Amino acid sequence: MTAAPSPVPAPPPAPAPPLDLQRAHAEGTTLVFDTPGGLPRALADGCFRLAVPPGLDPTPGLTLCREFHRPAAGAPARLRPYRGYRDREGLYFDREHFQTEHLLLDAPARARHFPPELYAMTEHMSALTLLVLRAVLTGLGVPETLWTTVTGGAVEGRGTHWFAANHYRPERDRPGCAPHQDTGFVTVLHLQEPGLEAATGNGTWAPVDPLPGHFVVNFGAAFELLTEDLPRPVRALTHRVRQCVPRPGEPDRVSFAAFANPPATGDLYRLRPDGTAHPARSSEEFLREFNARTWSDHYADFGIADTAPAAPGAAP
Repeated sequence: MTAAPSPVPAPPPAPAPPLDLQRAHAEGTTLVFDTPGGLPRALADGCFRLAVPPGLDPTPGLTLCREFHRPAAGAPARLRPYRGYRDREGLYFDREHFQTEHLLLDAPARARHFPPELYAMTEHMSALTLLVLRAVLTGLGVPETLWTTVTGGAVEGRGTHWFAANHYRPERDRPGCAPHQDTGFVTVLHLQEPGLEAATGNGTWAPVDPLPGHFVVNFGAAFELLTEDLPRPVRALTHRVRQCVPRPGEPDRVSFAAFANPPATGDLYRLRPDGTAHPARSSEEFLREFNARTWSDHYADFGIADTAPAAPGAAP
């Protein structure tokens, strides 16, 4: 008897081209897209590019990313405030299954730990997350009377407004960062090196390449849940960082981001097409599920803290 021929494996899908994202810039408190219909396209893509505003210098953020994992002892005076974070419990996170290690600080922690120039940069980025959040709610026609309720006060600076600094360790034979959606409403991300990829929906990952002078803004799962019943919902972007390889003579990959999130306790909401809203699920339950599914490590409480923004004028 002649053996049946072995099936020929299907070829892997061809790599997707880099995402062609919409571009926007801030004019005062208004978000302006460079092309007509830019906002609907950005909502469907789950992300867009936002021009870095004049006066926002990303240098302190880059310095933090390249230094926070180093010891402060023996460092030049100008770098000491940026180092020594590995020993600060609740601020430093070693993702054991991935290349990334990062800091996560809410607004009061930033005011306590960051030097003035870094604190000013993080608060400028945090303000951009709120500008985007308000612009999208306006563009979707959500009544302003509902904004405070459905965002848990995040639209007014309450909720939880994180800042994350990420450093990727190329010597680790691990993926760069887990595939995931961000948990909140809006993320404003700064990156200089390639490596970020977005899920395309057909089993491939498309590069999200850095564009000088621009942030990448993406929408999170709380925003997707809030708007999923509307005629034009927000898409939460599923993304990852591919494994970073050592580059002799080149710095490690880094990135940093500001997040506008709902409070970690309370409810997440869903809007109805009739202009009303209702609680959809517990925010804390949602975060714990995210942590277990995404990171599979011992940080079960990662990001779960009900915090308020620093008082105006708080000293860094």
